[in-house]
Amino acid sequence: MYKKTLAILVGVGLMASLVTGCGSSGGDKPAAKTDKKELKIGFVMKTLSNPFFISMEKGAQKAGKELGVKLEVQVGQEETSIEQQIAIVENMIVTKVDAICIAPGGSKEIVPVLKKAQDAGIPIINIDNRIDGDAAKAAGLKPIPYVGASNIDGGYLAGKYLAEQLKGKGKVAIIEGIQGVDNAEGRKNGAKKAFAEYKDIQIVASQSANWKTEEGLNVMTNILQANPDLNGVFCANDMMAFGAIQAIDGVGKSGKIIVTAYDALDQAKVYIKEGKMASTVDQKPDDQGYYGVKYAVDLINKKEVPMEYMVKLENITK
Repeated sequence: MYKKTLAILVGVGLMASLVTGCGSSGGDKPAAKTDKKELKIGFVMKTLSNPFFISMEKGAQKAGKELGVKLEVQVGQEETSIEQQIAIVENMIVTKVDAICIAPGGSKEIVPVLKKAQDAGIPIINIDNRIDGDAAKAAGLKPIPYVGASNIDGGYLAGKYLAEQLKGKGKVAIIEGIQGVDNAEGRKNGAKKAFAEYKDIQIVASQSANWKTEEGLNVMTNILQANPDLNGVFCANDMMAFGAIQAIDGVGKSGKIIVTAYDALDQAKVYIKEGKMASTVDQKPDDQGYYGVKYAVDLINKKEVPMEYMVKLENITK
């Protein structure tokens, strides 16, 4: 009787140990995967109507796939849809995303809602267009890691190449992005810095076309009417340059007015081969998207990330 009772107790004890083992973090991978929460990253860009941001999203999705996180990609209707972008971030705070990567439409306007996100404990990575430092400080926003490119250096590359193509002499114009926004101001100032190195380069116009092709066409048309002897133009992005090229074609000066631009879109490379554009600066949007997501995941996991990660710029001329 004693032996039979002992056998039953040993059997029960063995079953109990097996049940405990199944509930532990041993080697049962499917159970561990089920219990693990899927991270959700809010990825906010200005628009998807510009191929630049399509490339940025591809880089972000690549990182998301490699790291096993879900991306919630949200964009405004246009690059100037700043209020819409603010509403997107507001909603992400409500839905409690694990982190936010954002390419702000407005460097200053976006700050208050990012402060709300930060107060809610949501880590933030700033990509592409840098958040305004003074506005961030005034709002009490804690420092946010930045992934992007030096817009001043990029503008300088484009301006320098334009001046060299003109052999240091001629009348030039600048078609700017959204005035007051960090990346637009940086590119404009970089180009101006380059032009200032040549005493015979004269800037006859500097106007905003808000990153848009149609506005680039209109602005360039007006510049050409006021300056029929224009020799070159730097456009702060390719989309505006496409409009400028239409205006130049319209007055029969294709290839005679030198155009340099920014973003290295596929169509820009076609125009370079056709002789309608001289150069375009590649700021690696896919890398910006990739590292934005990578560092967002690192922040969630309490890992250190660089406060600034700058992608390498390349001036494409052929």
